[in-house]
Amino acid sequence: MLKMMKYEYRRGVFPLLVVITALAAAELLFLIGIFAEKDLLTGLGITFLVLGGWASFMFVLIYGVIIYSQDLKNKTGYMVFMTPISNYKIIGAKLLSILLTGATLVAFLGLLIVVDYNLLKSHNGVAGAEIVLDEILGTRGLSIGSVIANVAGFIVVALIQFYTMITIAYLAVSLSSTVLQNKKIKGVVSFILFVALYVLVSYIAYKLPHLGKNVQVETMLDAMYKNIPQLILYVVCMIGSYIGSATLLSKKISL
Repeated sequence: MLKMMKYEYRRGVFPLLVVITALAAAELLFLIGIFAEKDLLTGLGITFLVLGGWASFMFVLIYGVIIYSQDLKNKTGYMVFMTPISNYKIIGAKLLSILLTGATLVAFLGLLIVVDYNLLKSHNGVAGAEIVLDEILGTRGLSIGSVIANVAGFIVVALIQFYTMITIAYLAVSLSSTVLQNKKIKGVVSFILFVALYVLVSYIAYKLPHLGKNVQVETMLDAMYKNIPQLILYVVCMIGSYIGSATLLSKKISL
């Protein structure tokens, strides 16, 4: 399975480099703005980094699903799925390679955030702004630390939700391939199934209660605690979608 995972990760290296290059271009714009003291360029750089960070994860999702869909209908996919490895391990390797790609992006974006924050702090007097902001937040019983913890918790939950989207998309592609095989409308049906399944999961998550409404958030774990019911739902969906995709591939899909 490790070799299969390496193979799948290598297949995604080029698009990953494209995404990192685009983010690096936005970072360059930010750096030019900082050192040339051009607030407009700095603001544009930050905007492009935020938008680019969100777009890069969507790109990983779309690319990963497209590769899986193509593997189900072309000769390369036939060779992959006919290897003496269980389909559960093949699907697992594909999903883990996407997770590794996402982790690479998170590490790169995290590095940019640390570097850019320190640059802003040294060039634009962010330290003074921190004190003022902390005083304002203090009037509402908050602190910069608690806000950061909330944001960090939100990001972790969002990443788990993002990975749930990927597994649901795999299940949708597998379901449509089961019924339609190589029909031209398979892609459209896959998308409709994905939207329907994801909306259903999102609706259930919305209806689930949030825990610890009166808990004072001091750490990322505190921020995540209130989303435990939603996190359990996402994990169950991930496992169910993985098992469903691998089972359909083993018993119902003709390559």
